[in-house]
Amino acid sequence: MDMIIKVPMFILLGLIILSLGQAMFYLGRDDGDVDRTRMVRALTVRITLSLILFGLLMAGYYFGMVQPHSG
Repeated sequence: MDMIIKVPMFILLGLIILSLGQAMFYLGRDDGDVDRTRMVRALTVRITLSLILFGLLMAGYYFGMVQPHSG
């Protein structure tokens, strides 16, 4: 896998995990509607980053930068 696509993938994975942790923090704190709004926003960011990562993986496969494992 080329480094051109590997680095953004790992950055996106880190941001996805960070956003999921942030949503878990707001879920655990639960001080009312403000935290609920922040939790929904963090989960929306996570979904958006996941879709971007999926698109990056598909583009990498299409252009031959990402190869699936065989066997």
